[in-house]
Amino acid sequence: MKPWAWSIIVFITTFIIMIVLDIPFWLFLLVIIPLLIIGFTIFSFAYSFRKSLKAEHIPKHGYEKQIQELDRDSQALTNIGFDKCDSFFLRMIPNAIVYVLKHRHDPAYLCLYHFSTKKTCDIFTRYENDYTLTTCDNIDGGMSPRPRKSLLQIITKISFRELAGIHKRAHDFLLTKNMKPLLLDEQEFRYYFLEKIHEYADHIKRYPFWPILLIYWTVTRRGRIFCREIENQYQHGSIDLSGT
Repeated sequence: MKPWAWSIIVFITTFIIMIVLDIPFWLFLLVIIPLLIIGFTIFSFAYSFRKSLKAEHIPKHGYEKQIQELDRDSQALTNIGFDKCDSFFLRMIPNAIVYVLKHRHDPAYLCLYHFSTKKTCDIFTRYENDYTLTTCDNIDGGMSPRPRKSLLQIITKISFRELAGIHKRAHDFLLTKNMKPLLLDEQEFRYYFLEKIHEYADHIKRYPFWPILLIYWTVTRRGRIFCREIENQYQHGSIDLSGT
């Protein structure tokens, strides 16, 4: 769903409720607005992480600017060893265009996401015993708790080359802890990608009152706790590698 469409839905729903209920403004502000925020959070989450979510062909029209930006970025990434191997479209709130690039030598995939008004980048490596390492350039990538074996480090405001270097450094550190990388075939990447999205959603929904917590985590920018490199997180006891 495009951002403008979601904004219209939120505005019209809020306006109709305000007119139909005809309640005092202070009550609307203190009770109805918080309930609407929770309701919109539940709907947005349910829509974006629905089980029927699938990787689709990128529409031919309406996303020309986003495609040009991603093409430019993916071309630049060839200089640091990443080659584009896939691209697809996700109907979420907001919609996302995803470019997937695979490193020529290292067991790493890089995903470029364009959410109409925002671009983000993840570098991902899979290991034995269900461990994964993700290096992200956006603090929103850590706004909520993750499964214990989904390791995350967030480093913002750096170049693709620097982000790739930090991911490689964390990968080399994990190798010293007997972590064994698993090669992920290009043909199965889409399936694995969607599987991880649903795993993430299921993990969040295990928390009591998760919609309220999700709002709280977003407002407080919980992702800051991951703004340290993996070796630093390990030294401070923030991650557990005992499952290796």
